[in-house]
Amino acid sequence: MYFLLLKLTFFGTLLILGRAIFAPNLEKATSYTFPEQVSLSRSQFVDRTPITTKSIKPKYWSDLEGYQYNYQGFNVKVHYLRETDGDISTYLDNYGLNNQKVKINAIDKQGQTGFYRLFEHDQVAYLTACINPAGSSTVDREQFFANRNAHDLRLDRVIPIVLGMADPRDARCLWVTVSAPIKNRPINTVHQQLETAWQEIYAWWMPRFPKV
Repeated sequence: MYFLLLKLTFFGTLLILGRAIFAPNLEKATSYTFPEQVSLSRSQFVDRTPITTKSIKPKYWSDLEGYQYNYQGFNVKVHYLRETDGDISTYLDNYGLNNQKVKINAIDKQGQTGFYRLFEHDQVAYLTACINPAGSSTVDREQFFANRNAHDLRLDRVIPIVLGMADPRDARCLWVTVSAPIKNRPINTVHQQLETAWQEIYAWWMPRFPKV
């Protein structure tokens, strides 16, 4: 046990020193230019519009810049979070929906992409999740850090981290929210529409996750 702790301490010290020497400004390299168009094979792309998601608590949370990609029948909002704990409930509490605070009853589900959250408000159905730099999609803090522990703390990442090519803890996320009007349709039908769209959305964005 003593030697294990000693090795972990040495490993951590090495990472810190290496990063300080080779990559003191690594965090500044995470800016991202959103794509003009995201083409999905089963959905007709309409247009892209910039969005600013206002904080309900501006004293503690800053506004979020992002883009909304509009398709026939549904919309997709994407925010690039550079430092997060991956807890979507916290973001919904602090940003609400359409810049308004709301109360929702959500259902968390797990599919091929990972975890995602479904809920409805004002005759609109939503699917939301965090696309992680590596691993499956997540909706809460526990899932997010389980991903980070599984994919960030690997021996094959030691050299890239020391050389400034990677961050020891990659706490970034693409926060994606897919929405579609209910229009008197059965909610299961709308959920199926969102889940089908989400499969394509995840498949497009995951391999194109912003590089550090």
